[in-house]
Amino acid sequence: YYVNGADTLPPPLTKQEEEDVFIRLVNNDREARNILIVHNLRLVVYIAKKFESSGVGIEDLVSIGTIGLIKAVNTFCPNKNIKLATYASRCIENEILMFMRKASQYRNDLSIDEPLNIDYDGNELLLSDVLGTDEDVVSRGIESEAEREMLREAVSELCDREREIMEMRFGLVDGKEKTQKEVAELIGISQSYISRLEKKIIKKLRSRLEKIS
Repeated sequence: YYVNGADTLPPPLTKQEEEDVFIRLVNNDREARNILIVHNLRLVVYIAKKFESSGVGIEDLVSIGTIGLIKAVNTFCPNKNIKLATYASRCIENEILMFMRKASQYRNDLSIDEPLNIDYDGNELLLSDVLGTDEDVVSRGIESEAEREMLREAVSELCDREREIMEMRFGLVDGKEKTQKEVAELIGISQSYISRLEKKIIKKLRSRLEKIS
């Protein structure tokens, strides 16, 4: 019923309602995530209809766009100066674009710097990030416990999502370092997306570690 009209879908949340749901999400309320997804489905339909002339069925476009919405909710940082609807719009549209490129078998003709997606800071995920990534760039060079303590201090100042990724990559919680692939599977996003985020986070950590040391 998603494509039969916006009236068949739950209305968008008010600003206060959205803030309240994010508080629940931070407190590990699983239902909060579903609320954010369901109440933004109108946005998926609106964006999907912009691609109706592409030859891809509207039902497929909505399904693909919903994947983008789920990724947006999973990776959104509420403390960033950007609205969820704005960030989700980018993720939804780019998820549809990626599907269309793949379906049309144009991937081999894309520029290595062709933007494929956008992270939560609005930075583009490039094809080069997918085809060639420094998979274990994070795991190089943590030799001593003193260095690990410095790293824990720096990581503690990241936002929740960034901290979660780095704690898993460095093994700061359970002592077991995880690969990008393992982290991606646990969080529910692609490995290339983790790679892009990781590069940004490492820059922040390096700056912070220089100050600490």
